[in-house]
Amino acid sequence: MNPKPLVFVDLDDTLFQTYRKQQPTPQHQMVTTDVSGQPLSYMSPKQQSFLNWLLESAEVVPVTARSVEGFKRVQIPFKYGAICSHGGTILDQNLAVDTDWFDLQKQHEIQLNGILTDLPEVLHEYAKDFGAVRTWTLVENELSIYSVAKQKQAGALFLDRLVEKLPKPLLEQCYIHINGNNLAIIPHHVSKQSAVEFYIQKHDPQRERIILGWGDSLSDAGFLSCCDWFGMPKSSQLDKFLNTHLSHDFDTKGYLGHV
Repeated sequence: MNPKPLVFVDLDDTLFQTYRKQQPTPQHQMVTTDVSGQPLSYMSPKQQSFLNWLLESAEVVPVTARSVEGFKRVQIPFKYGAICSHGGTILDQNLAVDTDWFDLQKQHEIQLNGILTDLPEVLHEYAKDFGAVRTWTLVENELSIYSVAKQKQAGALFLDRLVEKLPKPLLEQCYIHINGNNLAIIPHHVSKQSAVEFYIQKHDPQRERIILGWGDSLSDAGFLSCCDWFGMPKSSQLDKFLNTHLSHDFDTKGYLGHV
């Protein structure tokens, strides 16, 4: 048995964040650039220490909503592959596409009958009543993975209202993830959880190794459930959700726990 734990870790807002969310200091380390090569995201000193501890003591696999192109702009020396695009693409340790996973995703995509092809135009039309959006479908290796609507203007967010206009057949085949001004429409077969389950089955089929996980978003909860232990950053979306529901549970029943 490999004595090193296997660690699955989200990237954005877990290991680092953009300069818009946390103003970098001289002690911060730049770890990602935008498409034009300009600095974009930074690790705080604590995040740097946390990452160094992980890399020294475990086999670390990033699990990210980033596309493969976006992941390759992350300047962190991961050595054991990566799960990208909300789980739509798995890369091996040489950053080549895992063909076994790709073949499975391709089979599922065929069953969607091209539902993602026209979705950017549909989203753009639906959004006219609320405001301007930028829309696209992420395609990797000729595989349509998920569609995105990004709210352009600042101010009140309206993407939840946009979801209410989506047709029922689409919602039966896809799930929705909203994070700030980004809305992702993701087919059910594409998920961080299913990709992590596949990775574990391929690399640790007997489940002998210690498996750990970290993530910040509600969309990370699925893959964290695959781990023996998991954690989340303080004040993250997951942390706030947990605290809110614990408080509500206590206010409703007068105690914590279940009989």
